[in-house]
Amino acid sequence: MQNEVEHIDIARTINRKLGVRLSKPVAGFIAWFIKQKEINRYLDRIGPCSGVEFMQRALAALDVTISVHGLENLPPSGTRCMFVCNHPLGGVDVLAAVAAVGPHYPEGLKIPANDFLLALHGIRDMLIPVNKMGGQRKELSEKINKAFESDSQLMFFPAGKVSRKNNGVIRDDVWQKNFLTRSVESRRLIVPIHIEAANSKLFYNISKIRNKLHVHFNIEMVMLPRELFKQRGKSLKLTIGKPLDYKIFDDRKTPKEWAQEVRRLVYELN
Repeated sequence: MQNEVEHIDIARTINRKLGVRLSKPVAGFIAWFIKQKEINRYLDRIGPCSGVEFMQRALAALDVTISVHGLENLPPSGTRCMFVCNHPLGGVDVLAAVAAVGPHYPEGLKIPANDFLLALHGIRDMLIPVNKMGGQRKELSEKINKAFESDSQLMFFPAGKVSRKNNGVIRDDVWQKNFLTRSVESRRLIVPIHIEAANSKLFYNISKIRNKLHVHFNIEMVMLPRELFKQRGKSLKLTIGKPLDYKIFDDRKTPKEWAQEVRRLVYELN
């Protein structure tokens, strides 16, 4: 556990990650847009902690409560698992999933996540950093291999991005197959988890407008820190399904098809 709270500095993070030195006005605007001061105030409230405790304290600081159904479906500690979740929020949903599952597994939990999140000291040791801007593929591959070979539990959000709204329904896009193929190779049980939650109407409207205008820059991703605070005072429902034996994923379907089948099972838990 660290002895003091480490604040985030988005300008410094961008410089470290992308080699871009922002002017003071641009840095100030970005810090305002992502609510950097408010995030740092919350980090002070959370205090010097890490891992599952950090996630639990973060939920408490945001006054977010969770109701967890299906705890009896959790395999015992020591059973190597892959927990797979839908991704409705892009922040609080991760906190909720870890807070619900993590306390049952003292062996630890690892989660692939955008490497910009390494700026949050409290969850740094829990992350398998994914470089969304490209590069470091060999290093990332080695870290994922090490995680799958370890006795740590794994948690994936296989859509790779936050759910969007289509025809009035909030759902993940197609799930990537990597979680399934690697779980089969490493003989891990797959445990489906459904998270019932939604971002703001503005978030989905911006996404819809961006797609209509064929704008490739992911504006919604930049909005996620602001969306975090819109969950204050809310309650999230998590439902844990029965574990799936890796042996069932045979050649009746392709890995991609099996991944979508697991996705379907997750939404059936709602």
